[in-house]
Amino acid sequence: MPRVTVVGATGPVGATLVRQLHERGDEVIAMGRDADRLAELVDCETRLADLNDAATLKSALADAELVAVCANAIRLPEVLGALPADGIERLVAMGSTRRFSAVPDETATAVRDAEIALARLPFPSVMLLATMIYGTGRSVFDQLARFLLVPAPSRVEVQPIHVEDVARCLVAALFRPEAPGPPIVIAGPEAIGYGDGVRRVARHRARRTLVLPVPRSLLDRAGRVIGGGKGMALRRLAENKTFEIADMRRRLGIEPRPFDPAA
Repeated sequence: MPRVTVVGATGPVGATLVRQLHERGDEVIAMGRDADRLAELVDCETRLADLNDAATLKSALADAELVAVCANAIRLPEVLGALPADGIERLVAMGSTRRFSAVPDETATAVRDAEIALARLPFPSVMLLATMIYGTGRSVFDQLARFLLVPAPSRVEVQPIHVEDVARCLVAALFRPEAPGPPIVIAGPEAIGYGDGVRRVARHRARRTLVLPVPRSLLDRAGRVIGGGKGMALRRLAENKTFEIADMRRRLGIEPRPFDPAA
């Protein structure tokens, strides 16, 4: 029976992956730093480990075989540094399509660095570059739909992917022979505008939310004037986020579901 160690098992993606692996009948070791949240996971072995504590992290990974890193790519160096010298059969890591952003960004840089680090590993590995993840109640659409008036970039599209499909991609990346290699973009099958996404979430919640279209050029200029973290966030918001997902279909064998806020 395959044994999968899930790093960052208590987050939305990690917890969904743990459940899907359990339903497959795989042996799961769930790692996290919060004992109470680990206890909420489906029946599996749990191990307390803090990414800031090299000793506990190394101990928790000592017998790892298949590894899924669901923590932020910024923390991947700590995980790689704690892996045992041998015994690892495959490692899969979560990344983000923010790595394609033209706006300077710490997360994007960390994902690019992580891609280089994975390519140097002596065992098979792959990084999944996810677009906006929904189905967790935490997506940008969910956050914006809470307000009565929402300024949204016009003519900017994104391809949301459901958290269940993200976990399915992780499972496929762990086991399919075609998966290891260059990073794979994982995204939904359709591109939708921010305004459309917010309206659909608001309707699902029976809320009256008015979307005010804002030209992307105005967002970019405003971001440059404001500067700092908030300014860069505005500039990233003005970037189109549409991607080809042929590799997701071919190497992972996953056909993602269309965007549905009720899913």
